[in-house]
Amino acid sequence: MNETRRTTSSRPVRARAGTFRWKGVAIALIAAVAVWFMAGMQNNSLWRDGYTTGYVLIGSLFFLAAFNLRKKLPFLPGIGSASVWMRLHIYVAFFSIAVFAGHVGWHVPNGGFERCLAGLYVLVAGSGIYGLFLTRRVPRLLTATGYEVVFEQIPQRRRQLVQQARSIVLETAQTTDVIARFYVNHVAAFLEQRRSLAYAVAPSMRRSKALVGDLNELDRYLSGSQRDSGRRLAELVREKEDLDFHHAMQGRLKLWLFAHIGMTYGLLVFSVLHGILAHAFGGGLR
Repeated sequence: MNETRRTTSSRPVRARAGTFRWKGVAIALIAAVAVWFMAGMQNNSLWRDGYTTGYVLIGSLFFLAAFNLRKKLPFLPGIGSASVWMRLHIYVAFFSIAVFAGHVGWHVPNGGFERCLAGLYVLVAGSGIYGLFLTRRVPRLLTATGYEVVFEQIPQRRRQLVQQARSIVLETAQTTDVIARFYVNHVAAFLEQRRSLAYAVAPSMRRSKALVGDLNELDRYLSGSQRDSGRRLAELVREKEDLDFHHAMQGRLKLWLFAHIGMTYGLLVFSVLHGILAHAFGGGLR
């Protein structure tokens, strides 16, 4: 984001909560090391160490995928709050990354199927780490705007802004054509059109700030009541900017979640198939 948005004070993140999260990650990594040692001790002719880490890894993946199911069944009693599940999801994810590293032996697997499976896991893990950053940063940015809107209601609210702007223009057209001409030449396109892909990647307030500045400059050509109409139009421009920003940020979250969940289910299917093949042929990811 290139510009500073109009903000309200966002709630500070407590250092204590952050410390707790990192302690949980540290415990998860220690648990993964314990799994490595246990697998090494069980490495004999009857039981391969890859089986131990493989079972633990698949179990972790099923637990991680269950988080999405938990969000769809919030009414079930005794399954824990979403915040607790979220923390456990993060801890188990880091645990699974460490177990995966030990499972593949810290090198690129040899077989084609195993390489594809390992690559898919890296994609899922990478998207999860990106999502961890995204789900921490985006809500703060949205809260800082001082504006709240449900993602699905954004198109409707955009249409309402256009209708309100046109009503303002019609009101002022009876006494002056200054606002009407400015609206047609500059504001209409901003209110009625969707923002570009570049805006979705890197939202910027440059365009809306320029429009608001130009509307303020029109005051010298307007009377008292007309200036009020100009300010109302400027406020609609600011709200459209907030709507576009929410659409870009919430859309980014939804797109990430769709990709992450889809890849996770695909990883589960291929992991189970890999486990069946590993037992059938006595091999592993190595």
